[in-house]
Amino acid sequence: MARPLSEAKRDAILAAAAQLVAAQGVGASTAQIAKAAKVAEGTVFTYFETKDALLNALFVRLEERLALAVGGTFPANAEIREQLHHVWNALLVWGAAHPIDRMALRQLKVSERITDCTRTHCAGLFGTTLQTLEASLARHIDPERIPFYLGRVLISLLETTLEAMAAQPEQRDTLQQAGFDLFWKGIQR
Repeated sequence: MARPLSEAKRDAILAAAAQLVAAQGVGASTAQIAKAAKVAEGTVFTYFETKDALLNALFVRLEERLALAVGGTFPANAEIREQLHHVWNALLVWGAAHPIDRMALRQLKVSERITDCTRTHCAGLFGTTLQTLEASLARHIDPERIPFYLGRVLISLLETTLEAMAAQPEQRDTLQQAGFDLFWKGIQR
């Protein structure tokens, strides 16, 4: 009879994968991941059939954490500026609190190893939050530009703001607001 799988080992493998993907990208080897998780390399494949399965599981885990941070208190009935401000602040708080997860997620988002099925599943994790935000934005900007604004511009500006906040922690609140103001003004018609 096969021994039951340990959630603690699975978590250790995913945590090690996040650290190495954040530092090295998806090219980090399973041997390195196993060593960082303090398990044998074969154990990695007991929990994840392939390296791609491991990377996809990591992507799902990180997106679940991000969706929880963003959607928890999303003001669905508020004006678009307040909705965007909520998302901006939630992303900054999460990104600052979880830099390894943020950097790993950034690497995984551009990786071809993440399947379309996984991406579709993760988009659904944001539930009505993303749909509400996109519908609100569509009333203010060209709907065809929404993926670009949210997927590229917002994320790039968040990264820049997080870097500035890390370099000047005493200016955190000012930089956080300045970054949001820049995004908000940039999407106005």
